Amino acid sequence: MAYYDKKPEKKFFEKELADYRDSVWGCARCNWCQNHWGWNVKSAEYSEVCPAFHEYRIFPYSGMGKMHIARALLEGDFDYDDAPELKKFIYTCTTCGACEMNCQRLQDKEPLQVNETLRAQLVKDGIGPMSEHKNLIKSVKNYDNPWMQPRTQRDRWAKKIAIKDINKEKAQTLFFVGCTSAFDNTQWHVAQNTARILIHAGVDLGILGKSEICCGSPVARIGDRETFVSLAKRNVEQLNNTGVKEIVTFCPGCYRAINHDYTEIPGLESLNPKVYHTAEYLYKLVKGKKLSFNKEIKMRVTWHDPCHLGRHCGIYEEPRAILKAIPGVELVEMERIMDQSWCCGGGGGARTAFMDFAQKTAAKRIEEAKKTGADAIVTACPFCEQNIGDALSNMDDGMQLYDLTDMLMRALEM
Repeated sequence: MAYYDKKPEKKFFEKELADYRDSVWGCARCNWCQNHWGWNVKSAEYSEVCPAFHEYRIFPYSGMGKMHIARALLEGDFDYDDAPELKKFIYTCTTCGACEMNCQRLQDKEPLQVNETLRAQLVKDGIGPMSEHKNLIKSVKNYDNPWMQPRTQRDRWAKKIAIKDINKEKAQTLFFVGCTSAFDNTQWHVAQNTARILIHAGVDLGILGKSEICCGSPVARIGDRETFVSLAKRNVEQLNNTGVKEIVTFCPGCYRAINHDYTEIPGLESLNPKVYHTAEYLYKLVKGKKLSFNKEIKMRVTWHDPCHLGRHCGIYEEPRAILKAIPGVELVEMERIMDQSWCCGGGGGARTAFMDFAQKTAAKRIEEAKKTGADAIVTACPFCEQNIGDALSNMDDGMQLYDLTDMLMRALEM
């Protein structure tokens, strides 16, 4: 089951709260937006799936709570002055989508979409977003990235890699690097690994270099639709003009934005190239015998499903298949996996505005991983790696964290 299996009649980025009136009135308060799906539960310890409700234990933090906040605002039952904590309720959410995944199983309702529309309403009314988010949006507007870094530094990670600049020479495949992997030097290894592996496999690869701009996912999740639509238009025009046949991106946020969110903008030009997440593309290369593993890695690992890769886009099996194909690797699963995975805590602007909450959420995921007996957590998301990595550094208990490409680099002896 994938987050985008069903398309609304009206595109998401033109929807307003009023479009969800029937849906929010129909919330049955069944609480499945807070709980691990019953048929999958293995223990009481890991029987919850909503990080915000788990941490704060009052309903406004849950998907159900967001539905009733939306209903109350629509019907004039209260206004912003009546609820000074409303903004915190709305933004203390990682937009992981677990609430929506379970609600769609029972009632075909969309509490995550309701919450994102609530955020857009708060931004429109001048109430939101959080002050920390305003700095992020300002950076995107000024520098085309959320990290307040100059555009000229975007391709520093690639200085020692023989990769095409697609602005100067044609290529069949574009590596859309994303802002976090490009500007955070602790994430450079992922961009470098990806480029080296793809080139090693014979992929005709290029990058936009300094001319790449933010995909817009962070501002979309925060609720600034105007800035997001502007970025989407610029990206589609630039990406189509490259003439590439396919785009590979590492960041699940970029993948969701380019492959799914852009299609939810009314009147936006269609994107010509096919878009792949790194896990999908690497699996295709492994399956097609374009990558051969030369080294045995004796390690027990557990896979952490990034929310934007799994629940939002339905990519679960490909990264697991890659890990299973590496000689010596033993994959052991946590209790909450795939569409019931526990979020790392870093998405939806939660890490930006509520670092303590984000780190507590990551620590819970690490404890769940340790219960499997794994030596390491493997994932494929820069935000997951940042947030889980920071939590691990404070725990100092020997658990390792790897990106999927780290494992491939070792197995390929590159």
